Amino acid sequence: MKDQSVSLSKNDKKLIGTLCILIVYAKINLTMFNLAVPSISSAFSLSTSQVSWIMAGYTVILAVGAGVYSKLTGRFSFKFLYVVGLLLFTVGSLFGFLATSFTQVMIGRIIQATGAAAISPLSYGIVTRFFRSSIRGRVLGALSATIAFASGFGPVFGGFVEEYAGWHALFLVSGSCLLVLPFIFKYIPDAARQKEPFDIAGMVLFSSGITFFMLGITMNPFLCLVGLLVLGAFWIYINKVDHPFISAGLLKKTYYRRTLWIAFITFLCNTGLTFFLPIIMKSAFSMPTSEIGLLMIPGALAATLLGSAIGLWSDRYGSRRVLKISHWLMIGGFILLSFSSKLSPPVIALLVILPMIGTNGMLTASGKLISLTLDQSELGMGMGIFTLAYLLGGAFGPALVGRFIDLNMSFEMIYIILAVIGLVSFLLTLFVQETKDKTDQTSSFSKKEEQTVSN
Repeated sequence: MKDQSVSLSKNDKKLIGTLCILIVYAKINLTMFNLAVPSISSAFSLSTSQVSWIMAGYTVILAVGAGVYSKLTGRFSFKFLYVVGLLLFTVGSLFGFLATSFTQVMIGRIIQATGAAAISPLSYGIVTRFFRSSIRGRVLGALSATIAFASGFGPVFGGFVEEYAGWHALFLVSGSCLLVLPFIFKYIPDAARQKEPFDIAGMVLFSSGITFFMLGITMNPFLCLVGLLVLGAFWIYINKVDHPFISAGLLKKTYYRRTLWIAFITFLCNTGLTFFLPIIMKSAFSMPTSEIGLLMIPGALAATLLGSAIGLWSDRYGSRRVLKISHWLMIGGFILLSFSSKLSPPVIALLVILPMIGTNGMLTASGKLISLTLDQSELGMGMGIFTLAYLLGGAFGPALVGRFIDLNMSFEMIYIILAVIGLVSFLLTLFVQETKDKTDQTSSFSKKEEQTVSN
């Protein structure tokens, strides 16, 4: 007889499929613009670090929005927030499609990100609320595999669209997200809500601090200091108010905080690679845009196919073990890629498999660790901050690599730096703890919700 505690029902699978489709739109909208960077840079006479804000700025808004949408789940339903997000996403896409200046492109990207920011925190929130811990790793693995797929397929698809239809057409692709609305109304469950207070002042302080710090990376180092000062004021503030934007007590949990840093570094390395690889391949091999995108396919395919297996291994053998192995795959991949100037493109495509699988495993295992570390009452905001952490890492990746390139740093050295950053993350895994689940009263669906989906 099949163990129901480790099996997925038909309704579970429908919900997972809907979440994966949503995440494809959110993530592919970031990665498919990577190969259009040279064209956009040339069209508006921009430096590498400036044009990197097409990705970095989008990701900063995603990160800030993750906290906002996580808090809003206390006041509004998942369905309502998803619908609002997709409508904003579509408006931003239309604005970007009609853009005639880089400023207009960025406005379109910001509006897009304001909507897309709903997808990750709501999706992770649904996983921790509606799936048991015995299958949570597999569900998180499916989401991580989807992210890996979008990371690899996005540049390929984006390169093809950009080469044959121009970079404006990429915004039309994003606008098709409205096609997902019927699935949201049918499969996304509603959860009981209570009108929780919303800390607007805390949100403004946090958003301002993150934005100033990111601007400092690509524009003026002084802004980094301003950002740190604002974030310091935010920390003082949340320790004094009763209902802060982010709970200070949550951030004081040592194991949780270390896992957040791992999530941050995971996506820093992931987006740093997907931003950097097209630039080095065009510079070293003068490859056309569409062919560069093909180099990402083997890594994305491998990470996608192994996503569910990685989640299953995390459930069966423990997240810490999967986390350590994944780190070594990523670090080893970056070290081998540091010799890429002496290697052929097909060999480089094979080597990219290692960091792609590694970052996929790191994201899955760290997400499972977070879900086991926190109490039921902390999971909603806790997973929101987890989403925020890895998205911030995603914002830092392109901005940091773009800065290195502007400083004329060798391609080999950039790969080595990414490997060293990965090593720092590995050291953090030695000091995280895997605890027994505290939230296993969670079922896949309540009876009422299951009947709603089946109907």
